[in-house]
Amino acid sequence: MRKTRLAISNTVKVLVLSATLLLNGGQAMADVPSLTNPNLHKINEQVYALIGDLNQQTVKNQGFNSNITFFITRSSVVVVDPGSSVRIGRMVIREIKKITDKPVTHVINSHFHPDHWLGNQAFSELTPQPKIIAHPKMKAMAKKTSNRAIKRLNNMTQGAHADTKAVLPNTLVNGDEKLNIGGLTFEFIHPQHAHTNGDLLVYVPELKTIVTGDVFFNKRTPGLQHANTKGNAQALDMLMQLDIAHVIPGHGPITDKSGLNYMRNYLEVLYNEVNKYYAQGFTDREMMDRIDVGKYREMSGFESRFPVNVNAMYQQVVKEAGYQLFLKQIGLTSGAEIENISSVNNDTKPDAQRFE
Repeated sequence: MRKTRLAISNTVKVLVLSATLLLNGGQAMADVPSLTNPNLHKINEQVYALIGDLNQQTVKNQGFNSNITFFITRSSVVVVDPGSSVRIGRMVIREIKKITDKPVTHVINSHFHPDHWLGNQAFSELTPQPKIIAHPKMKAMAKKTSNRAIKRLNNMTQGAHADTKAVLPNTLVNGDEKLNIGGLTFEFIHPQHAHTNGDLLVYVPELKTIVTGDVFFNKRTPGLQHANTKGNAQALDMLMQLDIAHVIPGHGPITDKSGLNYMRNYLEVLYNEVNKYYAQGFTDREMMDRIDVGKYREMSGFESRFPVNVNAMYQQVVKEAGYQLFLKQIGLTSGAEIENISSVNNDTKPDAQRFE
């Protein structure tokens, strides 16, 4: 009898433990942004953001790992970055309809990385169709890379987005335009080459809000595989000069200027470390384990993205070293002196300067 009671008691304990694990696991699953958990954040009555998972695209997050923003104006809705698939784009539309019945008239693509624009397809299904806005270089790269991007998305999510097709922007801007929509001003900013060469940032001065695309990552190690690290740092410096209270990054939680400063400082620390070891004769691979970026190792995705960051910064340092050699060979000590020498054609001046 005693053995039977012990057996029953142990069985109950196992069942309770299993139920607890299932409950906790279910809670963990629910906490991960996904198609069933849009993770909607309200900044104010006119600005909302769906904040994607900080991790890479997975089966668990169903490919939802980038941020999606929408503005509700007096007349319509403006979306910035509609997500990485048609299903995610439709999720955005459902969330918008829960708040307003105003039509979506404009969709803005911040750059060509597919997690930020493949949701265009969902908005192209609307009647009337909204304008889908981007920089010309974004459209060119999106067209070139879309097939490979869709294949990769489905590989990472086990085919969750097989119905996604590439719908390219239908309206192009250069980055110095302003749109007045329903009482709000949407200022486009193209920082030349920062995260990519086709970045388009959206600044709404009335709401002191900037949507940065991947020029800015918050609490996530930035992706620099297509970046100009110097240009990215300069873009962050420029954003710091704007009158902004709300910064919506391409990835990570909503923040303010302190978040911009954190990433800017990371780039500075990384530059200084890479420059130090380059001066000692190390290659990017050789310096990888020597570089100390301190607290920035805490950023999400650090281990997988850091080697790419080092390589990108190493290329910047090599450019600068080549430029300094060029100046030395022609007998100058600074790039500013070139402007005073008419015999030096501007086309011969390398596109590289100090990181600062």
